[in-house]
Amino acid sequence: MSDNPQNNRYGAGSPASNGSLASRISSTLFHRRSTADANHVAQGSFSNRTTGTTTSGMPAASTSALSQRVQNNGNAIASVLRKTSTPNRAQFTPSSYPGITNLAIASQRAGYDSVAARNPDIQPTTQDRLQVQSRTVSDMQYRRFAQYIEEQSGIVLGDNKQYLVNSRLSALLLRFKVATIDELINRAMQPNIYKDISAAVIDAMTTNETLWFRDTYPYLALKNIILPELAKSGKTPVRIWSAACSSGQEPYSIAMIVQEQATNVVRIDPSQCQIIGTDISPEMLDRCRFAHYDNHALARGLSAERKAKFFKPTKDPNVMRIDDKIKQMVTFKQMNLLGSYSLLGRFDVIFCRNVLIYFSNEVKSQILNKFALCLNPGGYLILGSSESIQGLSDKYEMVRCNPGLAYRLKSAY
Repeated sequence: MSDNPQNNRYGAGSPASNGSLASRISSTLFHRRSTADANHVAQGSFSNRTTGTTTSGMPAASTSALSQRVQNNGNAIASVLRKTSTPNRAQFTPSSYPGITNLAIASQRAGYDSVAARNPDIQPTTQDRLQVQSRTVSDMQYRRFAQYIEEQSGIVLGDNKQYLVNSRLSALLLRFKVATIDELINRAMQPNIYKDISAAVIDAMTTNETLWFRDTYPYLALKNIILPELAKSGKTPVRIWSAACSSGQEPYSIAMIVQEQATNVVRIDPSQCQIIGTDISPEMLDRCRFAHYDNHALARGLSAERKAKFFKPTKDPNVMRIDDKIKQMVTFKQMNLLGSYSLLGRFDVIFCRNVLIYFSNEVKSQILNKFALCLNPGGYLILGSSESIQGLSDKYEMVRCNPGLAYRLKSAY
């Protein structure tokens, strides 16, 4: 695991109109990545370029390779590669196609901003340099911010994670026209006055990497053990919770598994399965509901067979959308795992993967015990591959799934 919060997240959002969705989405088509992954993208997408040379001035072989990278990485990254006459300064150029929406353009702009902010080859303009005075958090401000983030989201930053704060928050300086990270943090800690900044900062610190069918074994356990067990019991409806669902890959992967097992002799009827995805970030939930994914996201954990079966093309050749039969199976709600779960009801299965590792042991124990209150008798809890409940809760028994394991609520509870 990396230092950065990974995969799923811990909370989620309310429905929004197309207008508000476009204004609040920071990247519908591009996922924030951990610092390492962001560097990988920057290096992979921008390597082998001639510094200070426009695309048109590159040798034919380099131009061909560049064109292939543009095609592979989508329009927003492509726009970063289209350089102006000023050396080392990229210009945002949205793709165009019949029927393009403002939302699509806003998504491309957000993708451009995200890539440009992380690409060391792209130098800021003179105006940008004047606006941004410091992209480094001070030690005193870091300590205040670490306490604030733990109170708001449960994340424990610990010592010497200033680099993570700098990396995650730097891109917000120009967006909100704030000169320093310290000042950005000051405003974020006043949510009654700076609501948008506060939400964006929390979102930046809790947005994590995710992919389809991550680690494989939880989905095999769901398909081969848990769903058949529920089908034999005659339980309806079957309710599954994806806690901290990030940009939606996990709950939609669960929905695909339910659809795939519908051809089995002993099966759960997909129409009798309710899947709930929750997250702390309204922005992430907007992405989930929009359910459009670019080629980079689709390449992470998704087989060609499932892509053909469960996705539909869009007007943008670099983007596909979730098929309606999968999309309609999942409902998204905003929720912070530090709060109450009482309004969600009870579940047969809870997925909460790669989240608890970022909480203190006290908070982990509280969350595990609250999950137990949300599970039906004999219900299953599925955690990340590096997570354990040992010493944190006595309400579960371990079940070996070969491969992997799950935790089942003890009958006494």
